[in-house]
Amino acid sequence: MKFSTSKYLICLVVIILVYCSIIHSDSGTPNKFHQNSRKKSFISAVYTKKMPQSNATTNVKGLCRWLRGFKHQKGLCLKRKGLAQLLNEYKKLTIQSCSLHFRYEQWPCKIERKFFKKIYRETALMYSLSTSAFMYLVAKACAAGKLENCKCASHGKSDNSSNWQWGGCGDNVKFAKNYTYRFFQLRRKGDTNQGIYRHNSEIGIRTVMKSEEKMCKCHGLSGSCTYKICFKKVRPFKTIVEELKNQYHNAIKVESGNNYNLRTKGIKKNLVYLESSPNFCPLTAKRRCKDAVNCDTLCCGRGFDTSVETVKETCRCRWRNESAYQVECQHCERDQLIYVCR
Repeated sequence: MKFSTSKYLICLVVIILVYCSIIHSDSGTPNKFHQNSRKKSFISAVYTKKMPQSNATTNVKGLCRWLRGFKHQKGLCLKRKGLAQLLNEYKKLTIQSCSLHFRYEQWPCKIERKFFKKIYRETALMYSLSTSAFMYLVAKACAAGKLENCKCASHGKSDNSSNWQWGGCGDNVKFAKNYTYRFFQLRRKGDTNQGIYRHNSEIGIRTVMKSEEKMCKCHGLSGSCTYKICFKKVRPFKTIVEELKNQYHNAIKVESGNNYNLRTKGIKKNLVYLESSPNFCPLTAKRRCKDAVNCDTLCCGRGFDTSVETVKETCRCRWRNESAYQVECQHCERDQLIYVCR
């Protein structure tokens, strides 16, 4: 059967129109920068997948089950002793920290899948928070001997002229950084969206690195501080989350085609996003504010109601036995003003 020239041209036009409709379907314009990455997001799984019920008898295979579909991460989970338990703790720390620190924000860390289909300010925060939580726990696990083939951090040479020297067991931030890159595959090249995900993840890594500080313990007779043994520790994770929360509020929206600017000095240190956030005001009705000033923002101008709630707290504490460091306290009640959005 032979096609005429006119039929051939009609078929060719139809094919071209179908192809154009596909590449235009996302935003009406062929914009590669806004195309969603088809690769499954491990970070999305961290926030949305349920962890298997675990107890003392749960084996490693059971603890790694939630990683189904992520061959690289599941393989590491099964091979390295201690990682399965760490990942369980990591998932909890990530979600609980986000919910706690954003409970007085318009976005209360309410996780929805739409945040992983486009790159909002909230998406940027969740990527940086997730990688920082993982790196933080790995550094701590190395120092505690809970992760296979990972040990205490190495120290530099001590200054003999000072009254302190390096020693003890520090958090292994260097190992944790390299392992975070490996676990999240951050050095792999991908599309433009993957580059933005990597950029925001690296913000979380750098925040953990900046939180490292020197800590010292005194040694000497009768409680004196004749000399000090010092080591490096990462500050409590809540300080890391507070820094990332500031980053969230100061995140920079990048325009289409400006991916090459992500490593410039002005953007390199900031979280970046592509899409303006949805309206979160419907989520704030009946929400509790921290105080009246917080209500002005949280309640979206609708106003707030106040009530008085009686709370119990410890008070009038005194030494019961100083030699045994025993303290005895009473329980007192006080009235507390409660603020709730209308």
